[in-house]
Amino acid sequence: MVQRRTMTRARRWRALFAARAFTSALTCALLLAAAPLQASPLTQSARLPGSCQTQQQFDARATVAHVYDGDTVRLRDGTRVRLIGLDTPEFHYRDPDRGAEPFATEAGDALARLLSAHDHEVGLVYDRERQDRYRRTLAHLFTPDGESITARLLVQGLATGLTIPPNDWNVDCYRDAEREAALRRLNIWSLPGNRLFRAGDLPRDAEGFRRVEGRVVRLGESPRATWINLEGNVALRIDHVDMHHFPDLEVRTLVDKRVRARGHVYNYRGQPRIRIRHPADLEMVER
Repeated sequence: MVQRRTMTRARRWRALFAARAFTSALTCALLLAAAPLQASPLTQSARLPGSCQTQQQFDARATVAHVYDGDTVRLRDGTRVRLIGLDTPEFHYRDPDRGAEPFATEAGDALARLLSAHDHEVGLVYDRERQDRYRRTLAHLFTPDGESITARLLVQGLATGLTIPPNDWNVDCYRDAEREAALRRLNIWSLPGNRLFRAGDLPRDAEGFRRVEGRVVRLGESPRATWINLEGNVALRIDHVDMHHFPDLEVRTLVDKRVRARGHVYNYRGQPRIRIRHPADLEMVER
């Protein structure tokens, strides 16, 4: 039986810090009220895109013993596995004052439910890097019959796609599954912060995952990166060490073109910036 102690612990923390977390909870409630939610993932049945093929061969098979959240599990042998290809809302266990992000519980519950339907058995497919900086094993997880667990969570709108090179196997499937959920505004995609922003409308203090679209007004170079500057003072950064992942990108031709980018925003001297590490996070937009 998959253990769900972390979810119980999260609820205890939220109760313990209810007074401190009131402002955060009120903010989340207002965000959810601002855009109607779609059907709950408990009843939502979304078809996977055609790019998501059934996986026939696994590098390993295992049994999941514990679900930490929507993107991290522990196997019966004690191995901690971080799913490749997605990022689910956080519980902020180390900072309970912040409270859980919207849909964190739903993502963890959906993963546990999917595992339970298959007796907690999974197939693992490894990519080029096998461990992250936290010493977790990195793997693409599948049900025993070969359905992508990552794609299933993405198409339900319970995660955003996350591509960290060189682990980009199956990226087309994950990108298309996320796109399907975003078009239908399912779950996390019903939140105002996850809408597609025009570059000029992105708040100066924005942080976390964002999607932006805008015209390229100028290019720049620094010792470490190439910079693609959009109207509205938003900058996209491609580090030189990542440029080999963009073999088809001719940066000099981008001026006055419209692009769409996605990723985590950080702020430098009042300018929102997004690091782009893979072509899945940057696309040209037809006028």
